Amino acid sequence: MTADLRQTRARAPFAPATWCCLALAAWCCVALATSPAASAAAPVLDSEERALCQQVNALRAQRGLAPLRASVTLTRAAHWLSADMARNDYLDHTDSRGRSFSKRLTAFGYKGTTRAENIAGGSGSAAATLSDWQSSALHRRNLLSPSLKVIGIGRAYNATSMLGWHWTATFGGKPDRTLPC
Repeated sequence: MTADLRQTRARAPFAPATWCCLALAAWCCVALATSPAASAAAPVLDSEERALCQQVNALRAQRGLAPLRASVTLTRAAHWLSADMARNDYLDHTDSRGRSFSKRLTAFGYKGTTRAENIAGGSGSAAATLSDWQSSALHRRNLLSPSLKVIGIGRAYNATSMLGWHWTATFGGKPDRTLPC
């Protein structure tokens, strides 16, 4: 071994076993940072989805009810169902995988036990969708339930589907991570 190599080894700040540990730690940090859970950005409500959230809250305020907060988890579930209904051309609370709305919310990570869901199709506007829901006793009950605290909203469009626009509003009684409404 040459003198230069011996000097380099003598000056190395870490033993080989330490380098292995550091490499493993760095790999774990990269793996965590790129995992779907760590990198999943919060969903974004489009202008009509935000309008629906605001209109629902205005309706609730008229009745003396607290506003609903937009839930990240419930919005992901609502976006997924609206896209699924548009893609597969149906309108139903049971999705294309055979899940009820409650099982779907659980699959998306929602932990609350108080749950509800409204769906609609045909109009791209928040005002028309809310009007349809207000005309239905069951849908109106969900909109005005004091036990519901959070909402998830999604809409999707498919020009080749029978209804074109598909809307989903999912509701829960347990607040979780929220986003602007």
